[in-house]
Amino acid sequence: MDAGRHVAEIHEGNPVNIGVLTVHDLTFHPNGRLDEAARHRNHRVILINPYQMTCILKNQGPDMQDCRQAGPGPRPDVVLPRQGSPMGEYGFVLLRQLQAMGVPLVNGLTGVTLSRHQYITLQTLAAAGIPVPDTCFVTRPAGFFDAVDRLEGYPVIAKQPSGMGGDGVVKLDNATQARDWVTSRLDPVKGLVVQRFFPPDGRMDARILVIGGQVAGAMTLWPAPDDFRTNIHQQGRAAALDPPDSWKRMAVAAARACCLDIAGIDLMGKKDGSPCVVEVNYSPGFRGLEAATGIDIAMKIIDFAAFKINEPFSRK
Repeated sequence: MDAGRHVAEIHEGNPVNIGVLTVHDLTFHPNGRLDEAARHRNHRVILINPYQMTCILKNQGPDMQDCRQAGPGPRPDVVLPRQGSPMGEYGFVLLRQLQAMGVPLVNGLTGVTLSRHQYITLQTLAAAGIPVPDTCFVTRPAGFFDAVDRLEGYPVIAKQPSGMGGDGVVKLDNATQARDWVTSRLDPVKGLVVQRFFPPDGRMDARILVIGGQVAGAMTLWPAPDDFRTNIHQQGRAAALDPPDSWKRMAVAAARACCLDIAGIDLMGKKDGSPCVVEVNYSPGFRGLEAATGIDIAMKIIDFAAFKINEPFSRK
């Protein structure tokens, strides 16, 4: 789909109520930028905190109500789920409620479900033939040490399956360090993602933002001194990037495999130049991408959300 072809139609149409599913207010950078872009287009952003909403089932059909309001508030014409990987069960209840109400989602329930858990994301990508890092998923300390052997030894990367922004990601260099960390941090209910470590030297990391099946912007990333994580939230550095066509195709394919309209695709190029997809984010931050590229990412997201209203409704 190509939202860009329809921008003129969007601008001439009626104002759109764009819901943003989030626990944050407008001081949170993405929310503030989306609100700014929406107002520029004469649209309106409605912040929807899932933990302030009541879902209702009555004979006249499904509905929802903000418990902070005395009466019915404005109904969103389209909703952007942007709660990130910490989304709890009630967030999924609310997404299903919105679907039942016939409200289009950008992204839909399937995409959010696949991409909020890092190992399930990698499962999905691998099944689609998209290269991913060598990875194991474990729930017990014995499984962790078996994974280290399968990944050809230390160091390894250990990740919480629902972490974001580089939080909950560690490099474990030896068995003693690993034993202490795994004993205190491995939750058998949530499990742990364990991956082969690739040193930053000679490696290229990129974030490619895909909107509506098109590359909307890209940046290359470097870790801060004495760190291995390239996340902007971890003081990583960024610069605008025009990725190779093969990287663009891989990013678009990864978004499609994960059923995402909007996706932040993290790719890593190994020393031999071959890329793989490390992570897929259904609610990517874009402060660093806007700063590195000068592209108005917030406007692109708002324009796509408004365009999505005119598409045939999907319950995926």
